[in-house]
Amino acid sequence: MEKTSGPVVVGWDASPEAHLALQQAHARAERESRPLRVVIALGDIGRLSRWADEWTRGLGDEWCEKARKVLAELGRPDLVPDLVVGTPAEVLARESRTASAVVVGAGGHGPLFGRLLGSVSQQLARHAACPLLVVRAGGVAVGPVVVGVDGSPGSMAALEFALAEGAARRVPVDALYVPQHLPGYVYWEGSTPVELLRDLEAYDAEVQASVADVLSRHPEVVAQVRTADGSAAHEITRASENASLVVVGARGTGGLPGLLLGSVANAVLHHSHCPVAVIHAPVEEEGDLPCD
Repeated sequence: MEKTSGPVVVGWDASPEAHLALQQAHARAERESRPLRVVIALGDIGRLSRWADEWTRGLGDEWCEKARKVLAELGRPDLVPDLVVGTPAEVLARESRTASAVVVGAGGHGPLFGRLLGSVSQQLARHAACPLLVVRAGGVAVGPVVVGVDGSPGSMAALEFALAEGAARRVPVDALYVPQHLPGYVYWEGSTPVELLRDLEAYDAEVQASVADVLSRHPEVVAQVRTADGSAAHEITRASENASLVVVGARGTGGLPGLLLGSVANAVLHHSHCPVAVIHAPVEEEGDLPCD
């Protein structure tokens, strides 16, 4: 997967999850020799009462100071977070247009700034123009990178991202494929169940061949293709218990036209036991307010 030259952007709200996100964003920026940008969303400032705007600015300044302390501990004492007007989802979606990755915690402060899991991470998973990493405690630090594959363009982009992560982290990559079964296709017009079964078997072989071809181009990564029965979301979530990272495409083969976040990605985002990367096609951008 092609990388942009943009910074690693992390959303900060002083929550414990934001600490984890900032640590991982810092490590990622160091590993890839990229700038790190810390963003604090001020919410709908200017649309509220004067008292609420002053309180919001005061809270933003407080969070800014807390971020600077963490940054100093990480060896970045000169990095100043940016206070940006707008809700976290809209601010980080704009940032994603020029970022190499956006990193957020799986949960955060609310209600003014919004909880990251549900409102913000869900919206970013739909609209981010770069890889989105949703960080949570759990998983295994040196565990494999698990990636869901189904033959769709999104899942193949996810596979490329997972292989790059596996190489950078020096851990194996576990490509998990859950074949679709006949019962869901019995009403496919113009085909008999026997023909459908053949079609599905041919598709399974095609997916595995495509995945094997991508893996062959990355001999530096220890990787395997694993097939499992059942629900893709359930199997990927289960595999996340022993993974350092799970990678999913924003949409898979089951996605309906116009559906920006697939059901598997949505379920994994909610239930994964480790950080999740959602790989989404690019979008576009806008302005900010420096932190004093």
